[in-house]
Amino acid sequence: MDLKSVVKKLQQFADPNLAESWDNVGLLVEPTPPHEVKKIMLTNDLTEAVYQEARAWNANLIISYHPPIFVPMKKLVQRNWKDRIITGCIENRIAIYSPHTSYDALAGGVNDWLIQAFDTKRVGPVTASLMSTGPYTKKLQITVPSSLQEAMFKSVSGIQNTLASVQEINQDLSQITLLCSNGTIPAILECTQSFSDKVRSTELLDLQKAPKPGYGMGRIGKLTSPISVTEAVERVKRHIGIGHVRLAKGVGCESISSVAVCAGSGGSVLKNLDVSLYVTGEMSHHEVLHAMQSGISVILCDHSNSERGFLKVLQEKLTGLFQSKIEFQVSKCDRDPLDIV
Repeated sequence: MDLKSVVKKLQQFADPNLAESWDNVGLLVEPTPPHEVKKIMLTNDLTEAVYQEARAWNANLIISYHPPIFVPMKKLVQRNWKDRIITGCIENRIAIYSPHTSYDALAGGVNDWLIQAFDTKRVGPVTASLMSTGPYTKKLQITVPSSLQEAMFKSVSGIQNTLASVQEINQDLSQITLLCSNGTIPAILECTQSFSDKVRSTELLDLQKAPKPGYGMGRIGKLTSPISVTEAVERVKRHIGIGHVRLAKGVGCESISSVAVCAGSGGSVLKNLDVSLYVTGEMSHHEVLHAMQSGISVILCDHSNSERGFLKVLQEKLTGLFQSKIEFQVSKCDRDPLDIV
């Protein structure tokens, strides 16, 4: 399957617009076309060991949950490990795609997998994803003299990916309304430039976004029946497949009846929630202290340990999505950088 078709399917599976605004998701390295994809390596972090593993397996694409390119790169030199990976992928025609927080927000994504450590009867996002209800994200309203209404409307109504309408305000003024996206605004302004000295007012508005049911950051749920703190710890360890976690037992917290989870770094999502337990990869000292003193127990798994187990689930989902036309493999070299010594 060609790379563009693969990327299109991946974006249909998890809309990149689900990602946080600060994130860098999507296709990060694109070999020159045509680029056929037969094998895809799945990893949580793209390290040099994972790159070499993917190269030895003849992977055509690496899906790295964490984006290996996150901040602008001013140069690509061999003394830097990330630069060696990127240049190696380019030289060996290996594409890189990163979903990151779009998979966190996804219904059935990383956080839904993480909360499956517990038997819950009611689960929802901690914070809901807000999505546009249609293809348009902006509303541009241009007020012009009624004598220019027809000419102005004609100049903008043919612009691709816009929806134009006109309304008379009074005998002298009319308002042209355009539903559009950020990308089409320059074309609109170019078309209306000849009328600029006649325009009475211009207003650009964001269209209202609506919560997308089941999608959002973190997950919060009620347990089917209370369990002990010790049992909660054992369930998390079994579910994510590690032999250790760190625990801060909440003051007065003798049993767990509700839980909130956030894969990765959960400090910004898990705040002042009415639950017995937080489960995440990492939180700051003061965030843990505040939760513990507020009667909420905290289980920390280390950052990537709280995410990596989803890769097996993802492998199954993507194998079905691509109808077994592409071979998927979870990296054997990918691991959390921290050890207990």
